[in-house]
Amino acid sequence: MIIAFAEVLLARGLNPAEQLLITAGDINPLAADMTFIQLSPLGIPAILNTGNSLALTVNSTRYTSVYYFHQWEGRLRLHERIQAMRVFLS
Repeated sequence: MIIAFAEVLLARGLNPAEQLLITAGDINPLAADMTFIQLSPLGIPAILNTGNSLALTVNSTRYTSVYYFHQWEGRLRLHERIQAMRVFLS
């Protein structure tokens, strides 16, 4: 579904590397690694967690290289600051 969505963005003239950030997780490390292997060469920025979503535990986190190329970490921090300011002002 992630790849299909990225293809739709491309078909509409949008760049998934700049306008799409995937956060996904699985309890099975092999499944998380397979997702990482599929998304990395396609240029889809992603945060991939291995852990138990029901227990809210994360054992490991991997980031695709495009996550770093398009500075998603800084963009997320900026988004969090803007959201905090909106809450403060309301």
